[in-house]
Amino acid sequence: MRKPVLAAILLSWALSSCAAAAGDDDGEIFFPGPMTAQPAKSPEAVPVVIDTDLAPDDLAAIALLVRHPDVDVVGITVPTTGELTCVGLQLLPDLFRGMRASPPPVACGGSARGPEGLPFPQAWSMGAMQHSGLVVDADPTPLTPSRLSSSELIARLARRHEGLHVVALGPLTDVARLLRRNPGAYRRLAGITSMAGSVDAPSHAPGVAEWNAAADPVPFAQVLAGPVPVTVVPDDPVERGAPAGLRGPVVGSLGRDPAFETPAYWDLATAGVFISPDAATVIPGTWEVDVTEDRGRLRRTGDGPVHVVTALDPAALDRVYATAFG
Repeated sequence: MRKPVLAAILLSWALSSCAAAAGDDDGEIFFPGPMTAQPAKSPEAVPVVIDTDLAPDDLAAIALLVRHPDVDVVGITVPTTGELTCVGLQLLPDLFRGMRASPPPVACGGSARGPEGLPFPQAWSMGAMQHSGLVVDADPTPLTPSRLSSSELIARLARRHEGLHVVALGPLTDVARLLRRNPGAYRRLAGITSMAGSVDAPSHAPGVAEWNAAADPVPFAQVLAGPVPVTVVPDDPVERGAPAGLRGPVVGSLGRDPAFETPAYWDLATAGVFISPDAATVIPGTWEVDVTEDRGRLRRTGDGPVHVVTALDPAALDRVYATAFG
């Protein structure tokens, strides 16, 4: 994929079609904003970096983590291997305005995909930008990325915040880069919760068990084999459609555009599992990742520390969403 060309195409399409806005008030699909005031943070709020490719359900997960009282979002990183590159940062000013929240530091990825990885379909990238449910901000000044790469920002935050977690909602390219280049900082992470892979669900495409993993499968395998505890939310247990708890101003519009409707809110469920682990049933073990034939296919190989989610409690997740969204 020619990334500069794709970025230009995405920007042109997005700026010419901002109809799918969080402030739309047609009474059917979109929920007008802004949201109510953000709930007060708990003194024990857990510091989190969100590693995201900024697809519509990622935006819903970002909103949940930013607004939830038990989470302190201290950074957002964006891999260049995901559904949207840092072009997608133009969506975040509208999201944070709608949430009435200040954005944390943001960094763009510094690593290209490995030779085993496959780029997301260009139509998906265009659709995720054009029909997100937010207004594209042509002047993303409030979210000018850090001069640090994604992995460098995570390393800095890991030194600054004891007990830092990463909630990864896209390819694990930059998280694995931190593991390889700065293992000391990587070991300071308290845990990683990742939306990626598939156990028994049908493959998304030939050679693609699941796209977040298939976009860069070797880093996914490296993180699962690494020294930091990992919880994986594969696509198997996530129900199709928007959950009942995703309602209200701003968040109610995310991924709802019928021109490019989000089929399931995997990333929102992943954020919910991070906040409330009891909402998930998991199988611990060591897990092998297919990196060449059915990219992202997970297979348990023995006892171990990686927790793969096999079932979700939708009612419990809706209660988590209600805490943030009302």
